[in-house]
Amino acid sequence: MAELGGIQIFEVTGDNIELMDSVVEDLFDNPVSPMRLRAYLAEPTHWLVVAVLDGKVIGKCTAMVHKRPDKEDELYIDEIDVIENLRRNGIAKLMLSKILELADEHGCEECWLGTEQDNIAARKLYESNGAKAEDFVLYYLEY
Repeated sequence: MAELGGIQIFEVTGDNIELMDSVVEDLFDNPVSPMRLRAYLAEPTHWLVVAVLDGKVIGKCTAMVHKRPDKEDELYIDEIDVIENLRRNGIAKLMLSKILELADEHGCEECWLGTEQDNIAARKLYESNGAKAEDFVLYYLEY
């Protein structure tokens, strides 16, 4: 756990899942399903880190360890988000730091993630942590 101006950073586990009872509206794309949350947390390589202020979850970072048969484990960061009125206060950086700490503890060799070209705040966050942008093409397969 880290603190900055009343912000607390937690890894959500089965032991503190009740933190997710107080998520600020619109932080997640959809309401958090207790069943899906438990299934997500049951996977030892799926991590959820949250930022809490005044008992409310105001930020989240979801990530998972990407395992392959021919390479070392790497971390894939799926999403980092903070409620709009609290963005650009270092909260995402605290969550990113916690996720990378977990990755180190679990032997991940590197981390990868993606963001939109025009998401300047996210790009600054990642670049401030030493990330370098790559050119690649993203596809979504609908089935």
